[in-house]
Amino acid sequence: MGHPKLCLPWGKTSILGHILAQWRDAGAERLLVIHATGETPVTRELDRLRIPPAQHAATLAPERGMMGSVVTAAREALRDISLTHLVIAPGDQPQLGAETLRDLLHACEAAPGKIVRMIFQGKPGHPLALPANVLAELSVTSSETLRDFLRLRDMPACDLTSHDSGILVDMDTPEDYARAASAAD
Repeated sequence: MGHPKLCLPWGKTSILGHILAQWRDAGAERLLVIHATGETPVTRELDRLRIPPAQHAATLAPERGMMGSVVTAAREALRDISLTHLVIAPGDQPQLGAETLRDLLHACEAAPGKIVRMIFQGKPGHPLALPANVLAELSVTSSETLRDFLRLRDMPACDLTSHDSGILVDMDTPEDYARAASAAD
């Protein structure tokens, strides 16, 4: 991208600001942004957005990429005993509708102890909600990817059919960003 995705403009804020506002509006009770260690454009954006330190953490395993962020989030989530699910929401999906996020949160309430998977036209996408009963194991896993971790478990799942094709979209190139931003205008 040439610039951290989360810091790119989105509407009147950044992608990060938009995503956090979307989750708040959807009713998420606790938000946590996992970011690279040290001062980075993302940490400066978190400061600009006045996101308190309790709502972000540096990855404990940067060499593991996204899985390092997932493991870090699981460790942080273990501190909240009231948590029923940990939602893994990539930072490159600002195009998701608020209704999609609300539907996921409602499905989590209705499916304690189950993975909640978003499905669009038979294909799984993100975000993904993991039940609290797997967080201790997830926080110390040596699995290379979340998919590898989940393959090793026979966990009950709740598949949530979505009408939001955005659950399948990632923004990995400047062209992806331009398409998503123009569709959001």
